[in-house]
Amino acid sequence: MVRKGRHHAVQVEREPSMKTSRVVYLCITAIYFLVVVGATVYSLTAYQEQLPQVELINPEGGLLPPECLSEGPDGKILNTVERQDGPWGKRYVIKQMTVYSYQERPDGELFVYEALSNENPVVRSTTADFLWDGMEVRIL
Repeated sequence: MVRKGRHHAVQVEREPSMKTSRVVYLCITAIYFLVVVGATVYSLTAYQEQLPQVELINPEGGLLPPECLSEGPDGKILNTVERQDGPWGKRYVIKQMTVYSYQERPDGELFVYEALSNENPVVRSTTADFLWDGMEVRIL
């Protein structure tokens, strides 16, 4: 048996302090805040700049110029743009409709029945090579 002198200090194990855990939580919160701010800045600047641009027209009585229709696997495709609420404001999304029949007029325009029942503007031209349903774009 070992004798302990009267000046012997008893070692007490300390529990992790509350200060350490608060500092860790504060650092995690700061990192999360910086990530959210960075994502917001990217979304409003660089991401928007890389989106393809589209020029829109409103069909008058179902009449459209021929460049508004593009070739698709099942016939002609009519691209429209729908305005939606996004996480950082409004966003514009392509909605495609297959056109099964259309009529050419003597003045070169096309009468498209699907354009009569559609309330969204129609894509006349785009900077993208091709468009697909659900693609986000920006308006010229």
